[in-house]
Amino acid sequence: MTFAGLLAFLGLAVVTMDVLGGVIAMGMLLRGATMRHLLAFTAGYTAVVIAATLLLHPLLTLLGRWLRPVLESNDAIGTVEAVVGLALIGFSVHQFRAAVRSPRPHGRLEEKAAPARLATVPLVLGGVAFAGTALADPGFTIAVGMASQEQHLTLRIAMLVVWNLVYQLPLAAVLVAAAVGRHEQLVTRVLEIVGPRRRMLQTALAAVLALAGLAVLADGAVALLSGHVPWLRQLIMLR
Repeated sequence: MTFAGLLAFLGLAVVTMDVLGGVIAMGMLLRGATMRHLLAFTAGYTAVVIAATLLLHPLLTLLGRWLRPVLESNDAIGTVEAVVGLALIGFSVHQFRAAVRSPRPHGRLEEKAAPARLATVPLVLGGVAFAGTALADPGFTIAVGMASQEQHLTLRIAMLVVWNLVYQLPLAAVLVAAAVGRHEQLVTRVLEIVGPRRRMLQTALAAVLALAGLAVLADGAVALLSGHVPWLRQLIMLR
């Protein structure tokens, strides 16, 4: 893979970074979860992601010949971009609506105790269910496809490990904080910073999603109406 392709590969992880994992982990800590609970949740997620990656690689190779006409079609990729753009705009509307709602009160972290129902097996299953959000993310499939272009197995595995760490950086940060016993300070600090600025941050996120959606939708529309090569196809073509 070229340097430009590697930058695009890592940039994809940054752009599609899943903050939900960190939010869920912090929510678990607020409910009195321990490091064992976080590891159980993460183990369920990791097992599914590894299995999906192992299945996707040969599947993408097998389907590569069948999908080649689609991947080489500006109209097909432009249609995909249009759908993604509309989805991003829909997410931005949801964020705008969430920004105007009043936040629910939460108790102090030190007053929380792990409830009996916060058991290991349900948390593993919760991690398995959460992995579905990654599998539904087109960025995950694109990342596996881009990594599969690397011929050296060790380097390919390293690329995918780094990509997933960046993709789940918020969750990884909470895990590291919990491992060193700094999770209470982390949660308290995040709440102090985010709490008073919740509406502003959600509005800003909604604006970013709306702009991204409009940009992707416009690129897809231009590709459908002209000979323009869509951004998504340019990304897929990077080596």
